[in-house]
Amino acid sequence: MLLKGLEMEDKKRIQGSIFFGRAFKMAALVLLLCFPVNAFADSAVTNQKKRDVPSQSLAGLLKDLNSPDPSTASNAISELKTVKINPQDALPALIAALGNQSEFVRLGVINAIADFGHEGLPALQALKGALKDKDPLVRESAALAIMGLGVAAKKSIPDLAGLLNDGSKKTRDAAVTALAGFGADSVPVLIKSLESGSPLVSKSAAEALARIGAPAVDQLVSSLKKGGITAENASFALAAIGKPAVAPLIRLLKDANPEVSRIAGDTLAAMGAIATPGLVDALRSRN
Repeated sequence: MLLKGLEMEDKKRIQGSIFFGRAFKMAALVLLLCFPVNAFADSAVTNQKKRDVPSQSLAGLLKDLNSPDPSTASNAISELKTVKINPQDALPALIAALGNQSEFVRLGVINAIADFGHEGLPALQALKGALKDKDPLVRESAALAIMGLGVAAKKSIPDLAGLLNDGSKKTRDAAVTALAGFGADSVPVLIKSLESGSPLVSKSAAEALARIGAPAVDQLVSSLKKGGITAENASFALAAIGKPAVAPLIRLLKDANPEVSRIAGDTLAAMGAIATPGLVDALRSRN
């Protein structure tokens, strides 16, 4: 009976720990929603709203970032968000803290780096590593933080494209947002993903290309000619882009391949009224 009682107590403690863990994770999510990753933060403007602290206190906070105790590290991150600090002073400690065993700490670190905006660029390599984190929220936050580093972070585009096959939809969506944020620079890698043959990767790539818009049209039209799932997703992207894609699609109506001509027609039909003026002009010129 005593053994059974102890087993029951252990079970209760385990269930309590699981509940606390879930509750803590939910609290972390709420905090992230209240203090979201600011992909376009300007640290100079942000610092105007923060308070000054003695250099000794600041040094203590930076040291606490790498505490093995998640609570101590999380508290340090929260405090750092309220004080004036030079990004170059904080980044070495923040980068080191990305190796913390707690996903909550890693999330907080990424959020803190994102607050520096373009000045967080020295953390790019560490953020690229976080794209492979075991926690989907960390991967998602890292993708958005990289986008916030600006055009100088475009060398991370292939790494971001690697998330288009992620098991988490929110992480894939974050990768789509980040890749679209790099605009035309992302198009070659996204076209390669579109034509990968993977339904999930191809669909995600099409979503990013649709957001990029006109700079992606010519390569999407070329992909439309390749048939299969590539053509299907290219059609989706071109229809979403709308007006810039109308003229190239009208030209494809005369393609020697009847399947290409059909898909071009279906894409124009999906655009609705947006395609009408271009189609009318094409008919007039033919007559």
